[in-house]
Amino acid sequence: MWRTAIRLAECDRVGQGTRALGRLFVRNDGRIEIGCDATIRSGASPVRLETSTAGTIVVGDRVTIEPGATIFSDCEVRIEDDVVIGPNVTICDRDERGVAREIVIEAGARIGANAFIGSGCRVRRGTVVAPGDRPADEVARTVRTAPPRRSATKTLSALLVADFTIDELAPMLAEPDFDGLAIASTTAPFDQVVPTLLGLAAGESKQDAVLAWTRPESVAPAFRAMLHGEAVDERALTSEVDAFASAVIGAAGAVRFVLVPSWVLPPWRRGLGMLELRDGPTATLARMNQRLADAFASTQNVFLLDTQRWLAAARDGGVDPKLWHAGKMGFTRDVLTEAAHDVRAALRGLGGGARKLVVLDLDDTLWGGIVGDVGWQHLRLGGHDAHGEAFVELQKKLVALAKRGIALAIVSKNEESVALEAMERHPEMILRPDMLAAHRIGWTDKAQSVAEIAAELNLGLQSVVFIDDNPVERARVREALPEVYVPEWPSDPTHYPRALESLRCFDTPRVTSEDRERNAMYATERKRTALRATTTSLEEWLETLGLVVRFERLAEANVARAAQLLNKTNQMNLRTRRLSEGELLAWAKRPEHEAWVVRVADRFGDAGLTGFFALACTGEKASLEDYLLSCRVMGRRVEQTMLWAAAQRAAARGARELVIEPLATPKNKPCLDFFENAGFPRRGDAWVVDVAGGLEAPRVSVEGLSS
Repeated sequence: MWRTAIRLAECDRVGQGTRALGRLFVRNDGRIEIGCDATIRSGASPVRLETSTAGTIVVGDRVTIEPGATIFSDCEVRIEDDVVIGPNVTICDRDERGVAREIVIEAGARIGANAFIGSGCRVRRGTVVAPGDRPADEVARTVRTAPPRRSATKTLSALLVADFTIDELAPMLAEPDFDGLAIASTTAPFDQVVPTLLGLAAGESKQDAVLAWTRPESVAPAFRAMLHGEAVDERALTSEVDAFASAVIGAAGAVRFVLVPSWVLPPWRRGLGMLELRDGPTATLARMNQRLADAFASTQNVFLLDTQRWLAAARDGGVDPKLWHAGKMGFTRDVLTEAAHDVRAALRGLGGGARKLVVLDLDDTLWGGIVGDVGWQHLRLGGHDAHGEAFVELQKKLVALAKRGIALAIVSKNEESVALEAMERHPEMILRPDMLAAHRIGWTDKAQSVAEIAAELNLGLQSVVFIDDNPVERARVREALPEVYVPEWPSDPTHYPRALESLRCFDTPRVTSEDRERNAMYATERKRTALRATTTSLEEWLETLGLVVRFERLAEANVARAAQLLNKTNQMNLRTRRLSEGELLAWAKRPEHEAWVVRVADRFGDAGLTGFFALACTGEKASLEDYLLSCRVMGRRVEQTMLWAAAQRAAARGARELVIEPLATPKNKPCLDFFENAGFPRRGDAWVVDVAGGLEAPRVSVEGLSS
């Protein structure tokens, strides 16, 4: 430990974990290495690291160089991985004589606010320079906005608002995920959370989303006092939480979505020990988070994220005091990485991109062993066996997914009768054949079978997840069907349940009643298909079904499913307009607009809310703004019934014509073909329906359509 002004000229190595507490000046003619985990703290004058024309300085991994450092190079300075350099640093490869040499900052460095980085420095990918009054050089900005490794297929914009240095999160969000979603982020001024949120509420934002990430002691001074051992008034805490929630909800009116990470304390903090969950700040913080959740519950586009899970996944608890004191960094890189994954998953789900179908293998995936070799009686499933218990646990978690609306299917290379017998007869089997939306069991190529199941269920391949223990089969499906998400799968079956639960592809903003009944709906669909095989014509089949189409005005009670349908439906969708729940309700409440949801039922059961149409009426003209229908009920006269209903509503509003102007996409050809084949006259690119003459009444039972 050094406590006085120090000059290093002949020393060539400083050991690991060293702390330099003073006016450190390093100038050398040879090579100096500063070991890992060192701390270099400035005293009355700043730290200076300089080389001569023949010298080299190497700063090891995880070193902290505190504020005010100056680094010059006549030859070479190399700063290794994950180094923290405090605010107000100068890093320059030109000395006063203008001699340019090399300074290299390796991956993962974090450089504090008001840094100056000379234009010749080489800064590795992943370095983050905190914002300040004096912006960093163009090199640092280039690093922060480095191009993603994957190609983005969809980009959203986000504003990052925090009371700590959050710049490091932006390049993580910019990296496209497995679905090609990238998030282009801008960062609000440091520690200006509430003013930024209030500013958003006062105007219109061009951002798709806002991430408002705060520390509880910053938002609530009363909570900060509690952390310092002071007694506080619970009412003061409640008032501070409510004020923050109000600012968030106000900002939510200006953007599509707001994500708020929950408040956490460092996991290494013991507080009051055994009394912490009774009387300590941890117990208080739980109540504060619950109050936030309750406040946000009634706002459809605000969501509270689980920050505690990010800390649990991080090394060393995810909160490093050294990072805070050196650069006001609230969390470690591990936490920010987890946050980036969850933020992307949330925005993907909010945009209707959640996966809807899991296709699984059987042997060594749902159970242990090859059923065709050992017989169903000798499979490893349940019992007093670690692998057997894990397979049962995996099946339970798959059933839980099904209850959230994720369809399940099987693709297996097996004899069908043998595999189905195992699923029906094994006493420990949780996942039974009647719980499946579809299956393909045989010796067909698995990629072909996956594609067939997706087509059978009227789902796009971008809705499918494929899980198989065999890496060869995974590679085959991944190569043949790039839209299908094929996660890597652990080799140890005891890790299967964790692997399933850690997937981020199923996040949705709501779970509706239709979601919960989806697998049952697929089962009844098979009954309809079986009936179709016994009838002599399509018309006879439709008459036998006894179809009922029920219309409802868009309202709070059905907007969640309507928005879900609006954002997911591609094929039978006139204009493919994407709106959040709040945006859809606000649009429908305008006096010139009408929006209706459509429910379909028949003798086999209720298919749920499967259709939606919306009108914009001006004088004698009505425009069909939205017209969409789930693929599950296409081809059953529902399309004609919806169009008839739209014409009826247009006539009721005094319109003489219904104008249908499509927006073509790569996927909505079935919808365009339906209108093209209806034979309506064209006016430019639009079809025009004479509503005064009326359309032919549908040959189905209609309920609920009224003014």
